Amino acid sequence: MEIIVNFVQTRAGIGMVPAAGVAAALCLGLPAAVQPAYADAPGSWGSAGSSVNAGSRPVAVINGDFALPAFPAGSVNWSPVQGWSVGSTAGSGTAAGVGRYAGADSGHPDGKTAVMLRFPAAAYGFKQRLRGVRAGAQVTVTFDDSPGIAAACTPASVAQGQSYTVEGAGGEVSERTTAPDPDKKLNTLGKGVWRTGQTYTFTASEHEPLLTFTSKVPSNANANGNCGPLVADVRVVQVPPPVDKTIPKTALPPSQAFYGNDARPVSEAVNYCNGAPGRCVFKPENEYSYAYYEPAQINGDTYINCTRNALTRTRPVTFAGRSYGDLPATAGLPGTTGTPGNMAQQFAAGTATSPSWTTTSTHTVNEALQSSEASWIETQAGRRRTEGWFVSDPAPADPNTEWRLYTVLDYPATELSDRVYQRTGPMTASEKQRCQADRPTASTPVGMNTPAGTNRSS
Repeated sequence: MEIIVNFVQTRAGIGMVPAAGVAAALCLGLPAAVQPAYADAPGSWGSAGSSVNAGSRPVAVINGDFALPAFPAGSVNWSPVQGWSVGSTAGSGTAAGVGRYAGADSGHPDGKTAVMLRFPAAAYGFKQRLRGVRAGAQVTVTFDDSPGIAAACTPASVAQGQSYTVEGAGGEVSERTTAPDPDKKLNTLGKGVWRTGQTYTFTASEHEPLLTFTSKVPSNANANGNCGPLVADVRVVQVPPPVDKTIPKTALPPSQAFYGNDARPVSEAVNYCNGAPGRCVFKPENEYSYAYYEPAQINGDTYINCTRNALTRTRPVTFAGRSYGDLPATAGLPGTTGTPGNMAQQFAAGTATSPSWTTTSTHTVNEALQSSEASWIETQAGRRRTEGWFVSDPAPADPNTEWRLYTVLDYPATELSDRVYQRTGPMTASEKQRCQADRPTASTPVGMNTPAGTNRSS
């Protein structure tokens, strides 16, 4: 489903500045903070006190205002945009894949930095994974757009607006066209015609869905990649999906790994996090983690009293529990009775628990069974399911070098005692039939109807 909302167009004037043309700008960046703002941004991780279905909530878009790395006004900047990738999602993406205009040049009514989309090809799609969003969430992206303002833009190239697409993983590709700019002059930096509050809504088909903007301006109108539509101020909210507690422990969702915006094999993330005790931290998604009782199961044999008297006896009831997860064995999760590995220690620190990954316990039950009744034992094991992420610690200054590993573990609960149900009840029809059956014995082939004789010993 897609929802499109267009708000009133606005035009903001700016002073004359040198023409941007195709000249490369200086790449001047400010030192990154020790703890990046995206590391623990709202919406990234679940909290124990909030409800999954509490309505929309913000998603932390990394560098959604495109301000980093910082650069001076005066000309278009071609350096990679922090947190975003162009074309390939590997590493920092394609250099010079987009151009940036400072707020003093972009013409944005709120002085926002703008990104210029360049070529109509997948290799120049401008993208980011939306962290903190899980599969099934309804996601709404809000942004501003404008036709190109570059000095290289001809009046004809922007007179009818410029086309581009926006796409979120799981949603349809939305084709957009900016407002027209009838006043653009060649070889002069334009003022832009900004439409604020453009929206795009989709249902995520994967964890951390990829959001992509791509120019669709044809080659004969994009001035060799120097005249493309502008996007600014990307914001995102989501309505998370409800918790699904019907998934059995034997069919858990698969683990997933990311390096920046790039999807990577789970084994690579495990090798990184397991390399040293402090490489990663585990952040549980508390809203999707819970303790529960699994369905009752008959434990041991059913005891049937075919006699005329009440019976009593004792019997042992054994619980055996194991853990489930799909991480490679090198992760040590689920763990064993040996020394915990690095990731097992990270998991224990993040959850403040030390799970018993494999459990065995025996209980003694005293049975009292009336005549013509059946007796059996049912047991319910207490279990815990924990979803969460192993993430690089500390968060790197460059978010495109951060490891993130999503996984689900299901194991015997430490906070729930197992349940033992001592059951008695009437026999079934087949059990009654068995109780009434003749006692098995050997036949007397000769003289079976002859009265018994006398057996005297001499």
